[in-house]
Amino acid sequence: MLTELSILLPALTVGLLMMLIHVPLGQEVLRRGIIFIDLSLAQLAAMGAVFAGMAEFGTVTSQAAALLCALAGGLLFKAVETYFKEIAEAVIGCIFVLSATLIILVLAGNPHGSEHINDILTGQLLFADWGKVAFAGTVFLSATALIYLKPVMFLKRFFYIVLAVVITTSVQVCGVYLVFASLIFPAVATAYITDDRKRRLIEYAGETTGLVLGLLASFYFDLPAGPAVVWGISLMMPVCLCLRGKL
Repeated sequence: MLTELSILLPALTVGLLMMLIHVPLGQEVLRRGIIFIDLSLAQLAAMGAVFAGMAEFGTVTSQAAALLCALAGGLLFKAVETYFKEIAEAVIGCIFVLSATLIILVLAGNPHGSEHINDILTGQLLFADWGKVAFAGTVFLSATALIYLKPVMFLKRFFYIVLAVVITTSVQVCGVYLVFASLIFPAVATAYITDDRKRRLIEYAGETTGLVLGLLASFYFDLPAGPAVVWGISLMMPVCLCLRGKL
């Protein structure tokens, strides 16, 4: 049984590394009141990758296109937050819908279009290999180190750039749904905990538990890993909310 479960190790590893950076980023997203920015940036990154794929570019070029689209979106959202803060969330939602529907239109004539769209939304977490883990892990660990060592600079001043880079990496493995859930669900569940250190520890514990539950459910019941982990994380939200009065 342990040998069979070992196939989950790459997915578990990349999920844990992703959550290291998603916890502080999710708290900042909630603080700024731009809840859907991660969905929008994830869709923009996916859109860049889809366009590069349709042009039959290589993997490196596809990743570069995804990052450029996400960075462009991040700079746009920074300008919107600065000059049009009252409608920032609405603009973010509009960009999300436009990028999502553009992907559908572009892939409409592709015989594998529905598969591509499904991969964008749900990810391919179970198919992560150690090469992807090494690449994504380097991005996640580097971003985490920057944020914890220089929080004012990288969580405040360069927040949109860091978020765009991290989400571009996350969405290619985990999909749009899981990226949103791992950023926002824990941040919402612990919003009433005032001690920052305790709040982050509870978020890390809740996300880790949800990740393990989701992967096990995916393995034993032959379910898509991304949506299963989303529900695993969601089950931890009531637990975190119940802890608020005890901390």
